[in-house]
Amino acid sequence: MGGVVSSEDEVSSLPDASVRVALEKTSYRAGETVRGYLQLTITRRTALTTMTVSLAGRAWTTVQYTDGGGGGSSSAHCTARENRHLLQMEAPVAHFPSGVCDPGHFQCPFEFQLPLDVPSSMAEHKSQSRFVSGDNVARLDYCVGVVVARPGWTKRNLVHRVAIDVVAAPPPVVSPARVDETVRVTRCCCIDAGVMRLGALMARNAYQGGEAPEVHYAVANDSSQDVMCVLCSLNQTISFTAGNHRQNLNSCLARVEMPAVAKGARFGFSVNGDGAPLATATLQLPAEFRAFSCETPTISVRHSVVVHSITKSSFVKDPKVQLPVTLYRLTPLPAAFLVAAPVDGGSDGLVPVAAPLPYAPQASSAAPARGVPVDTTGDGVADS
Repeated sequence: MGGVVSSEDEVSSLPDASVRVALEKTSYRAGETVRGYLQLTITRRTALTTMTVSLAGRAWTTVQYTDGGGGGSSSAHCTARENRHLLQMEAPVAHFPSGVCDPGHFQCPFEFQLPLDVPSSMAEHKSQSRFVSGDNVARLDYCVGVVVARPGWTKRNLVHRVAIDVVAAPPPVVSPARVDETVRVTRCCCIDAGVMRLGALMARNAYQGGEAPEVHYAVANDSSQDVMCVLCSLNQTISFTAGNHRQNLNSCLARVEMPAVAKGARFGFSVNGDGAPLATATLQLPAEFRAFSCETPTISVRHSVVVHSITKSSFVKDPKVQLPVTLYRLTPLPAAFLVAAPVDGGSDGLVPVAAPLPYAPQASSAAPARGVPVDTTGDGVADS
């Protein structure tokens, strides 16, 4: 994976020409081939050297923060932005040895083989900063772009781009082990009031939107305190960085409150092979998610099921069990989630995302140019 990237390609339009991209489809799974073609219409002789189609996956992050304020000086509100390449591939589709392209209509096919380990596209997530005006933002997207080079120019020009949706490979599904926690209960901070045990397990470790995961849990309340309820929740934490600044977005995606457990009651913990069975809580997940479990250099999305027995006393440390789970998808993101403006409307100056042309390749088109990984950081390692 590449590092922080400053744009090597200027952003501009291409005069006297129409540049469009057609794609076989707009949603692809990890390992699939992205097929399409560049449709180029030149209305007047135009100075060109090469035309290249790129496939870029980027993690966009924006963090608001306050700087300074020490030694009597006033603090300043600042914005940190980062644009991290996760994938960069290029396919040269046209070369003009004379440095000039004559008027005409051309189709230049291309294809890119997606790596097996690409993360899913993630819709934009925002949170209003508590102390600074502006939003904290995280987004992960993929775009097919067209880059041109011209005679005598030292930089290439990005002239067109379309968005695609990428779906990560589904995770291995396993049956995770049960997790138990034991807490000694005290009254008035130091008076022994017995022991409380809590255990929980999931039927499996990975789920899709719309599913209803079952949480099996056990409680042994060998204390003098009543358990008011057992709370089961599925929580999401999106942690992201821009520069050296971090932001966390925490949310609860589903929760259910289970019945009280009286002092002295127990279930799910056998005594001499005898005992009541585990209780079961069912969590109903939303049909659609905007983020899915992933780990990238600047964006981390983690999910966990938390089982928490809650007592009346504020002096009791309530047992809590956390079970990591993975949320994934096999279906495309809704179109409204896929196309978004640049992060925070930032100053990167990206060409706006366009809609792809309907896919209608000419039978006489040449063999597609195959995309190859590109090293965007100078570390000798390609970004795929």
